[in-house]
Amino acid sequence: MKKILAIWCMFVFAVVGLAQDAPQPLKIGFVADQTGTGYLFAQSQIAGIQIALTEINAAGGILGRPVELIIRDSQLKPDVGATVARQMILEDGVELLLGPTSSGVALAVSEVAKEYRIPIAFHTSNTPALTTTKGHPYLVQVVPNTTMDGRVVARLAAELGLQDWAFIAPDYAFGRDLFAGFAPEFASLNAEGRIVSEQWPKLGEADLIPFISAFQANVPEGVAGNLWGDQLVTFMQQAESLGVFEDSSYIGLFDLDFMKAIGDELPEGNLYGYARVPFYAIDSEAMTTFVEKYRRLTAGQYPSDWAIMAYDAVYALKAGVEMAGTTEGDAVAEAFNELTFNTLRGEVTIRACDHMANVGVYAGKAGYVDEYPFPVLTDFVFYPAEDLWNTCEEVEALRES
Repeated sequence: MKKILAIWCMFVFAVVGLAQDAPQPLKIGFVADQTGTGYLFAQSQIAGIQIALTEINAAGGILGRPVELIIRDSQLKPDVGATVARQMILEDGVELLLGPTSSGVALAVSEVAKEYRIPIAFHTSNTPALTTTKGHPYLVQVVPNTTMDGRVVARLAAELGLQDWAFIAPDYAFGRDLFAGFAPEFASLNAEGRIVSEQWPKLGEADLIPFISAFQANVPEGVAGNLWGDQLVTFMQQAESLGVFEDSSYIGLFDLDFMKAIGDELPEGNLYGYARVPFYAIDSEAMTTFVEKYRRLTAGQYPSDWAIMAYDAVYALKAGVEMAGTTEGDAVAEAFNELTFNTLRGEVTIRACDHMANVGVYAGKAGYVDEYPFPVLTDFVFYPAEDLWNTCEEVEALRES
């Protein structure tokens, strides 16, 4: 009996020892906008993140630690987003964060990350304030910001050679920031150009006919903006019924979710769009493999821009932590400076002055091709980040203002 007891004790101590030697999981917290209009974005983001973590864990984790994902819903409310971010840090023990979709929520969550010195990667929310007036060293951003988007829209407008333009965008920071990037760039590129109408429907406004009629009264040659999601689908349907696309070109945010939603009902006309990372524009083994994994995970769906950027954000955090050799915030913040790492968009570098990755913007003409059951952008032009973003001197001036 004593011999059996001794053997049992040795077994117990061995198991305890193994448990003590096992590396503790590294927890990443994702503040997801899963409520309302953020739902589709969040689902594709989660799928992209899951693919990244599966790859990372299969290769040994980060610093030899398996990675776990914790998800909390912000309900698209900045105060809730800040609360759940704080809870994940203090109660769940997360050491890294992934930001949300909404820029308003992102700004609130970013302040929490700054307070606790937690490295955070933003992949979809792209207000310029994140890296300028509200910037801090613990963040990294792998999505072009709205100023960059606005400059692309202005360049497309100038290249079309049309003079009179109307602008329609949702009446909150996303739309206003795009206009702030668009208007001065358009003026500098097209001395004869005019913005003849500005229309600002509330986010989610379903009756856009009064706004459409208002800009039609000014007879624009082109219409630009960044309506998105269901509101963009509604705009396309209502604008087509009023004959807008018979007389005017349109430039807008044509991400994959919109393309799938509009399906075979895209209006005829001169429709141009910009996008962050259209998978079909990138011909690489890495993107092909990701698309295959994503389709297996999502019952045959194609990955949106948001899924791709969320995947890249995970690898940005991984690269920073591995360069630092720790998850400690100040060390990772220092490691982010001029850090180069691989993404689905190829090799990118994080700029030291604001921790933006040098990721550019894709643009093209909307239409149909045989390969996909939804419209895509064709005749691509790629605008590099270095031609679009604020200089480091401008970033510093904005932070001091």
